[in-house]
Amino acid sequence: MDLKDFNLKDFMLHKPPMLLVDKVLEKSEKQAKTSFLAGKECIFLNENGVLARPALIEIAAQSFAAADIFQKTADGKKLSKGFLASVRDFQFYSDAKSGDEIICSIKETNEIAQLHVVEVELFINDARIARGELRIFELTE
Repeated sequence: MDLKDFNLKDFMLHKPPMLLVDKVLEKSEKQAKTSFLAGKECIFLNENGVLARPALIEIAAQSFAAADIFQKTADGKKLSKGFLASVRDFQFYSDAKSGDEIICSIKETNEIAQLHVVEVELFINDARIARGELRIFELTE
C-alpha cells in the first residue's frame, strides 16, 4: 500500500474535530512521520489562535496510532486499539498557532508485551516545538 493512497480518516478511532493527524508522511519499521494542519476549525485553538500544549501530546499519540494502522493495513493484519498510558519528560519549546503544519516524528524504542515506548518530536518547519516520551498500551484479542 502506498502512503499517498492511504485514507487515514477511514481507520482512525478519532473523528473530526478530535482527529489531530491528517496524513502519514513516512513509515519504516520503528519510525514514522505524520502531519497535522492546525486549521481555524481546530477546537484546541484558544481565542488568540494558539494551540493548547496538551494537544501536542495528543497529536503525538494519534501519530503512533496512525503509523500503526497504516502498517497493519499494508500487512493485512487485524487492527487493534491503543491507549495513552503515560507521558514522560515532555518538554515544550514554543507554541503552534492557527495555520501551522505540525510534523510529528515518532520512534518506537521499546516494546514490552503490549506496551510501546515511543520517543516523539514535533516540528513546525524545521523548528522543534516539543519532544517527549509516550507509553502506549495496545489492546490485543
